[in-house]
Amino acid sequence: DEFNRIELPVLSVVAQQIGAISTALKMDSKDGFEFTEGKGKIPLNRECGIFITMNPGYAGRQELPENLKMQFRGVSMMVPDSEIIMRVKLSASGYLEAKGLASKLSVLYSLCKQQLSKQTHYDFGLRNILSVLRTCGKAKRDISNANLKESEILMRVVRDMNVSKLVDEDEVLFLSLLKDTFPQQTVEQSEYVELMAGIDDACIKSRFVKHDDWLLKIIQLYETSLVRHGIMILGPSGSGKSSCIRTLLRALTYTGLPHKEVRMNPKAITSAQMFGRMDVVNNEYTDGIFSTIWRKYCRKAKEHVWLTLDGPVDTLWIENLNSVLDDNKTLTLANGDRITMSPTLKLVFEVQNLDNASPATVSRAGMIYMNINSLGWLPYVESWCMTRTELQRNVFMNLFRTHGVEIFKFIAEKCKPAISITPICQATSLCTLLGSMLPELDSQYPDGPFKEDGLERLFVFAVIWSIGAVLETEDRRRMDPFLRSRGLNMPDVRRDSQDTVFEYKVNLETTAWQHWREIVPVFEYPATGPIKFSSILVPTVDNVRTQFLLECVVGSHGNVLLVGESGTAKTVTINQHINYQVKNHPDQYMAKVNSFSSATVPQMLQRVIEGIVEKRQGHTFGPAGGKRMLLFIDDISLPLINAWGDQETNELLRQLIEEKGFYSLEKPGEFTGIVDVQFLAAMRTPGATNNDVPDRLKRHFCILNCTSPSQDSVEKIFNSILMGHFNPKRRFTPAVIEAASKLTGLTRVIWERTKARMLPTPSKFHYIFNLRDISRIMQGLINCQADVINTPERLMLLWRHECDRVLSDRFVNATDLSVYTGMISELLSEHFDPIPLRKLTTQPVPFVDFMRDASAPDEYDPNYVATIPKIYEPVEDTAALRARVQMYLDTARARARKGKRIDDLVLFTDALNHLTRINRILRTPRGNALLVGVGGSGKQSLARLAAYLCNYEVFQIQISKTYNTDSLLEDMRNMYKKAGVRGVQIMFLFTDTQIAQEKFLVYINDLLSSGNIPDLFPVEDRDEIFSALQVEVKQAGIFVTRETVWAFFIEKVRRNLHVVLCFSPVGEAFRNRARRFPALINCNVIDWFHPW
Repeated sequence: DEFNRIELPVLSVVAQQIGAISTALKMDSKDGFEFTEGKGKIPLNRECGIFITMNPGYAGRQELPENLKMQFRGVSMMVPDSEIIMRVKLSASGYLEAKGLASKLSVLYSLCKQQLSKQTHYDFGLRNILSVLRTCGKAKRDISNANLKESEILMRVVRDMNVSKLVDEDEVLFLSLLKDTFPQQTVEQSEYVELMAGIDDACIKSRFVKHDDWLLKIIQLYETSLVRHGIMILGPSGSGKSSCIRTLLRALTYTGLPHKEVRMNPKAITSAQMFGRMDVVNNEYTDGIFSTIWRKYCRKAKEHVWLTLDGPVDTLWIENLNSVLDDNKTLTLANGDRITMSPTLKLVFEVQNLDNASPATVSRAGMIYMNINSLGWLPYVESWCMTRTELQRNVFMNLFRTHGVEIFKFIAEKCKPAISITPICQATSLCTLLGSMLPELDSQYPDGPFKEDGLERLFVFAVIWSIGAVLETEDRRRMDPFLRSRGLNMPDVRRDSQDTVFEYKVNLETTAWQHWREIVPVFEYPATGPIKFSSILVPTVDNVRTQFLLECVVGSHGNVLLVGESGTAKTVTINQHINYQVKNHPDQYMAKVNSFSSATVPQMLQRVIEGIVEKRQGHTFGPAGGKRMLLFIDDISLPLINAWGDQETNELLRQLIEEKGFYSLEKPGEFTGIVDVQFLAAMRTPGATNNDVPDRLKRHFCILNCTSPSQDSVEKIFNSILMGHFNPKRRFTPAVIEAASKLTGLTRVIWERTKARMLPTPSKFHYIFNLRDISRIMQGLINCQADVINTPERLMLLWRHECDRVLSDRFVNATDLSVYTGMISELLSEHFDPIPLRKLTTQPVPFVDFMRDASAPDEYDPNYVATIPKIYEPVEDTAALRARVQMYLDTARARARKGKRIDDLVLFTDALNHLTRINRILRTPRGNALLVGVGGSGKQSLARLAAYLCNYEVFQIQISKTYNTDSLLEDMRNMYKKAGVRGVQIMFLFTDTQIAQEKFLVYINDLLSSGNIPDLFPVEDRDEIFSALQVEVKQAGIFVTRETVWAFFIEKVRRNLHVVLCFSPVGEAFRNRARRFPALINCNVIDWFHPW
């Protein structure tokens, strides 16, 4: 059965085996035959025949090889005359009017196929007909139907067994067809008094609202379970599928028939982990998770169990269950075991759609379709309001009923959210946000200072940061007048102001509106001394607002997802929040950062989770010390979408959030409970090449769209940094300070013009300009000293140099470079007198920090150690620069150890230019470079020389036949210890020819994005690092815990370990890798090597 589900290589072997049998039969072999020579004779049983069945023509099925086809005689199975089957079945069940009823039923099914919409979960074929007919026979024998006509019994069965799977648009048409088929007949709905009492009890205990359409679906699910052992309940996210199943099981338990549910997500594991696998070497079988659970409950014939497979359907794993769903009711495993289904076991599938299911699967299961419009968002809101005080309940329910529908309608028709999201998800976020800002219910004054008008203001605030949180800036401006037109309690805004309601918050003490500006703290740049640029965060309305919302949601144990384009401070904002929580509440919170990539698989995420928890009790695990773990997942949307449109990694994450755990991979069938883990995530705005995440995962998050900051915000942020550095206390002249005040605006304008002109294309996919670029320019500007930048002209030379390095070094051809040069020349001529600044528009001047010699030794100081001052300064004399580099090159070649010798380079102008660019990147804290050029363009040689100029160690992996992932991780461990414990400055040189496995780039991506590589260090190494660094951490004024020491270690690694990637632009590999591992572009400064 299902013969062509066997894989093609196996079918080829089967063809040879059957051919051997056929040959032996023809030759009338008496002493047996051989499959392969030397394996011994096999006795020939002439009474044995081979019969196969197969469904050709859709995904998951193979076309039989020709040498296999010729071994069989093909028989095409015709579609049977269903009316004859109906007549026979009805007659056998005692129907006296079988002939007329069969004719009516046949016409009805024919009309359903023709007139109802084409849904993937519809089946009006023979399996559905037989199921209806069996139920008709059962209903005929039921004594409670003795007074009903046969046509009434048939009409009710057909209605009850088909209406449950219909979408709303088809339900009216189907009932109309049914009425036309059985005119002048009406049938009442079946009554289940005891079951309804159980449903009422379950709803009260779960605080569910008894919505009529939803209750009808529970009854339909119950009726389907009476006649089907395989059930599919499908519908959009938030339509009440899980609650429907659980409520029915509680109701059945209430009636005295205990039921339990066992859930698993089949897409969170591989097919082999689900059903088991055979070891091809020793022929041993290892049981899978599903097969273990199946064995367990098939043995318990007296226990009623619903085994729910909650995950997307594809034709691979679900067709392994075809023999379970049909009349065989048997699970067949790879080792030949056949496990028959227990009569008290039900197999339930909870899915969003059946787009990838085969007709064979759809026809085998009973269908329940949950339409999200039938339930809507109001029952959830009513359920939440039941938990609030009387004042809050009355006010909020009135506001929801008065304005809710119109608000959702406005968002759907007039706005374009940054990410698709269902109304029920937005309503959930709204209630979560409201609950987080209201006083605790068990407090002395549960309403706090809030009266009716204050609660209305709080409702408006929650609406804009739940329903309106996913909108872009323009749509937010549209939403403000709409809310005002509804007569809601809105803040007063001056007519000449650009402010909207999004610029205001509700003061939780006075309950009045308050502008966000009033609570933005003042940024103070250190007047003297160095500053760590990566630690600078200038408070603005945007980040203060996001921090407040994060604190509200996280404080109420909710999950948060930040969405936005690259460079909108998503990662920085979440990192700042979790660091604040860990620092201020070390006894309550722990934190862990993990970055996803396109190569992240469910097993990797499961190992990360297992690494941050310890055993609490039984099979329940949680973070150490009874704390809560804030797990930040960056780039949550990056895991690869498979051929079926699913993200397996995010399916495991959804299971972890919904079911609070996952199944052990070492002990199949054992569920590991995970508690006290909260999720914060960030992702790029979906669209173009950016993935979205599954709707069923999104609904567990409060989603905030991080919009690009306004021009005023950008200028405030970077002007605060610049003017903090260029101040009289750092000995800068007034003329330089005045010139510096103009640089933020100039930088923003050239960045915007470059972004508008240099658009990404397939060959220029890395032309992605975001706020990180402005940040890198500013970082270069504040590296200067007053004795070097002593005139406005020198400051402008530095500004031009930094803009060139960050913006134009990535350009792939001379045309783009000339366009950029023209734009910057035009900009400068608009703002400055071109005569004294002619150098800016002609030949830019490089800035380097290796031109100075060590100072003369002090003969009176015996402890004097000569050091070379690293002063970032312009070099206008190219000959002097070449001579200086030549001196370092000669010294490096003389001192180089065997095997690490630097090539003898000819220092022509292009080579010097690239050398100074690489040197600039390496001298920057957290500076990483991506050097792109064809082979032989000097990338590695110049990188090695630049490292020598910076006095850095150079490390490069040595590829061999045995070099694998474990070898790379061992090398990375050694680098981390050197950089993070001993403080050695290292340049990690890595080329695309060294990518023996694509998985290497997963670790490179993690290194670049966060520095934190999951499972890099075993527990013993972590203890060693803790012991080595705790004194240094204490000296830095940081409270010593394992978390703070580890964070200090990672920060030190990122400061001292500089990654230089050397890639070739030839072919598709570079572009594909950049798309799959975004840190290669986002976290590196690009230097594109043009032809010499």
